[in-house]
Amino acid sequence: MAKIKPVKGKKKKESRKSAIPCFVLIISGMALLSLLFYAILRSAAP
Repeated sequence: MAKIKPVKGKKKKESRKSAIPCFVLIISGMALLSLLFYAILRSAAP
């Protein structure tokens, strides 16, 4: 009877370089939304 071995995936090193663009995208999106809300509230004020 054949022995069944669990498949071992290749170990990947965690890279921080791929996280930096993600954080930049999130922060720029938040800044854009806040500027949009600011512009809307400023135009609504008498």
